[in-house]
Amino acid sequence: MSADEGLAARRAALVALKAVDEEGAWSNTAIPAAVSELPEVRDRAFASHLAYDTLRWSGTLDWALGHALSRPLDDVEPALQRVLRLGALQLLRTGVPARAAVATSVALAKEQVPGKRAQGAGGFVNGVLRGLSRTVDTLPWPDTTDAPVASLRLTTAHPSWVVLELLERYGRERAEEILWADNEPPGLTLRATGDRDALLAELRAAGLEVEPGAVADAVRAPGVDPRELAAVNEGRAVPQDEASMRVVLATGAGPGDDVLDLCAGPGGKSTHLATLVGPEGSVTAVELHPHRAEMVRRSAARQQVPVEVHVGDALAPPLADEARFDVVLLDAPCTGLGTGRRRPEVRWRRQPEDAAALADLQNRLLLAAAERVAVGGSLTYSACTWTAVETVEVADGFESGPLGPDFERRERVQLLPDVDDTDGMFITGWTRTA
Repeated sequence: MSADEGLAARRAALVALKAVDEEGAWSNTAIPAAVSELPEVRDRAFASHLAYDTLRWSGTLDWALGHALSRPLDDVEPALQRVLRLGALQLLRTGVPARAAVATSVALAKEQVPGKRAQGAGGFVNGVLRGLSRTVDTLPWPDTTDAPVASLRLTTAHPSWVVLELLERYGRERAEEILWADNEPPGLTLRATGDRDALLAELRAAGLEVEPGAVADAVRAPGVDPRELAAVNEGRAVPQDEASMRVVLATGAGPGDDVLDLCAGPGGKSTHLATLVGPEGSVTAVELHPHRAEMVRRSAARQQVPVEVHVGDALAPPLADEARFDVVLLDAPCTGLGTGRRRPEVRWRRQPEDAAALADLQNRLLLAAAERVAVGGSLTYSACTWTAVETVEVADGFESGPLGPDFERRERVQLLPDVDDTDGMFITGWTRTA
């Protein structure tokens, strides 16, 4: 990789970081978009690695930079903060030579702050990163015994409240395993919308290394860009984590069932449900946000499965008052911490008060969902997170609440990346008995 090519890859990474920071984009869409114009596969891979890891390790990078700065990092303008983090990542967590990491960062700083301030911006970044490069091996990492939360916060790149939550629930050894697993890029998982063996054969014929997943219809395709797959574009496969597939299977939906999918966007679960219930069943999807409802419609059209989509609030679905369903799924809005392998920035965007506020909404949504279950039907609650307040406490609260006596629990499971190699998904379900 030449110096110019290396700079182009780093420039693309910065574009993605800016989209995440300033536009609120998610990295799993912003990064592929930012690197797509790079001509070489290795450049796209390098840029993606830099962007994802800069987001993942930003808390640790900020701590390290704090030891090289003479002022708080927050006082540095955002464009240069991103350049500094990108440079610090290369110094702390890659094999990039320090000279190259510093030189390319200086060049990027001059681009980010053009005009008369460019030279000064370059000099500032040069001084900070050169200072950090001299102290990388002597940074004062917290002691793992005396300060376990602070140690894990920095060594596994997660905020203290997330570390503390996992320590309290799972103990030191398991918590550390979960945190490290949450840093491992998951690779692509596909759901075959038809015959899985036929999809495997198609992908292998195209020269791709794929294997069956642990869940029926799942195909693991690490390193593959789904946008480049004809099978995805033509509806024979859908990018979907196995945890989401397990949510759908947990509903028990089968041929002929009438299904209600609440909070349905972007539609992966709705279309999966439509496949399971077949032409004799039905799937009604309710989604609050119009653009996400349109995603459900497009997904159903691409897969050629019928889904009736309504834009509306799951707390008061735009359905007939008497409408009841054999299967009701509530995949609730949540902190999304379970998606951290694919969206590492989520750990830094969320605060503990977010979990508490979302739990209040989840409790109300679950009661509304339960009202729509026919006697003998199933109710499934899922949340792609692992905080207790959004998972077991919501489920326990429902069971001890006014509708609890009418429902019998079927299952309860917390998927986690260290053991299940999936998103961190909570799934629980009940059968309505009265």
